[in-house]
Amino acid sequence: MHERYAFMQSMQFDKLLCNSCNSRDICVRGLVERNLPGYAIGGLAGGEDKDSFWRVVAQCTAGLPEDKPRYVMGVGYPLDIVVCSALGADMYDCVYPTRTARFGSALVPEGVLKLKQNAMATDERPIDPSCPCMVCKNYTRAYLHCLVTKDPMGSQLLSYHNLSFMARVSCHFFWLSCSF
Repeated sequence: MHERYAFMQSMQFDKLLCNSCNSRDICVRGLVERNLPGYAIGGLAGGEDKDSFWRVVAQCTAGLPEDKPRYVMGVGYPLDIVVCSALGADMYDCVYPTRTARFGSALVPEGVLKLKQNAMATDERPIDPSCPCMVCKNYTRAYLHCLVTKDPMGSQLLSYHNLSFMARVSCHFFWLSCSF
């Protein structure tokens, strides 16, 4: 038998049933009764405000079994991953780290570093001095600035760094000590 995840398109489902909080609860209970190997929460990250988004995640995860994966679809901002993890979600996916890289930006603890800016052209520091990834260990902001303005390799290197950053954010939240 092929195992499948249960998908909850929470925001769309809710809109169909007059924005009733009970509609999500009914959906969650119905899916949990099927005893599936995992649950996915979707229909989020589509422009709703953060409070509404987090409220939906909290409501859905509260009704899902803690011993099975709870996956929030399309969530990739570092803050959302931390908050959703605190609310009980286990997994995420998103294009944010790689899309951000394609636009010449690197994820750093302070936010986003825009390497296409002219100020980066002479900056000899790594993207993030505390980052252990091979990009930060081997390339300067100035070199990456040159690449992202002229060569697709710049986006690839920034993608590598951004994915490393996201892995460290997730790892830090879950295990508080991990080496990437």
